Amino acid sequence: VTGLKVLLSVDLFLFVRVLAMPRPVAATKKASPKAAKKAVAKPVDPVTASVRSVLAQLKKSSVEDTALEILLTSAKVTLPLEQENRAPMHEQVMSWIREQLQGQEQQAAAALAAVNQTLTSIDAERAQLAAVVAKAQEGRASAEELLKAKAAVSADRLAALDAQREADAAGLAARREKEVAVEAVLKVRGSVEAIQTALTELMGGTVEEKQLKKQVQKVCAFLKKAEGFDSALLSTLPSVLHKPASAMSQFEQTAAGAAVDWLKTHIAKLTEELGAAQTAVKEAETGLATLVGLETSYAAATGAEEAATQALSSAVDTLAAAEKAVSDFDSATEERRSERTATEETLGEVKASISEFEKLWMRTQKVADVEMGDGQVVEPAVPVEMACDESM
Repeated sequence: VTGLKVLLSVDLFLFVRVLAMPRPVAATKKASPKAAKKAVAKPVDPVTASVRSVLAQLKKSSVEDTALEILLTSAKVTLPLEQENRAPMHEQVMSWIREQLQGQEQQAAAALAAVNQTLTSIDAERAQLAAVVAKAQEGRASAEELLKAKAAVSADRLAALDAQREADAAGLAARREKEVAVEAVLKVRGSVEAIQTALTELMGGTVEEKQLKKQVQKVCAFLKKAEGFDSALLSTLPSVLHKPASAMSQFEQTAAGAAVDWLKTHIAKLTEELGAAQTAVKEAETGLATLVGLETSYAAATGAEEAATQALSSAVDTLAAAEKAVSDFDSATEERRSERTATEETLGEVKASISEFEKLWMRTQKVADVEMGDGQVVEPAVPVEMACDESM
């Protein structure tokens, strides 16, 4: 404050003493006994209340400590004075007080405008968030309807499939029987092919010495159980198979080759049997064309239902996130509104103090006479002791 800076170079006590010097006042009527009696009642002093209101607000001024001390001390002396009792220095102090109060009012008003502006933008943002929630709710509702529809389709197709399965019970049993036959042939052929591989390794001399005996026993044990294999040939194989083909005699190579040829023939026969069994399965399925179609249709329906379930889960998560954003935003908005309420209260306090100050500013000796009671003698000024009294 420009005016207050001048006070920083002034002796505080001297300044207050000058302010507190008595000023000439107009003569007043002598108080009548009746009036004096009235004064004893000590009614509530409105001037003191106004002074305390203004001083309390001045203490909130953002000025240097020394300047604030001078301002408060000067205000305590000056504020109670009527217009007729103010010297030019008093008028200057009143101007400084008004300047401070108006500055506080402007700051509070600006702060309130800023908070209101923030709330205006917050309201717009909340409307956007609410729109996101509404859209997410629509998405969840749509996902629920879609899942409901897909589940109904799955249920209908399952019912149709169960009905067809009941109608085709005999055909299903026949198909399963033929499938079992295929599985059995595949298993036998796999065993024969494994023995063929083991025999080829023995003749090729690729089996390790420590595994040789075990592998020979494996081949011979299988051939011994095989239906239609020559028993005489089987008796010669154990000794023959311990040698690679390169070390075998002509007779031994013939015996081993006969075993290989038998295995090849057996595998070919099994392959033929497998083909026939697989054909039988296909023929059985042809009679179950409707059932197969229903199974495919039901599988597609359950897949669509699962996809709809996942879509609903995603929609629920999206809605939860949108609702949380609104909740968090509302908490932040409540904090801003609390800030606005506090700022409004601050502005109200400043305005109230300004109103009290204006009463003191415009106060005249005539008004003082009315306040004090007709004929009451009015002191010309507040003593220095009162000026320094912290209770003001």
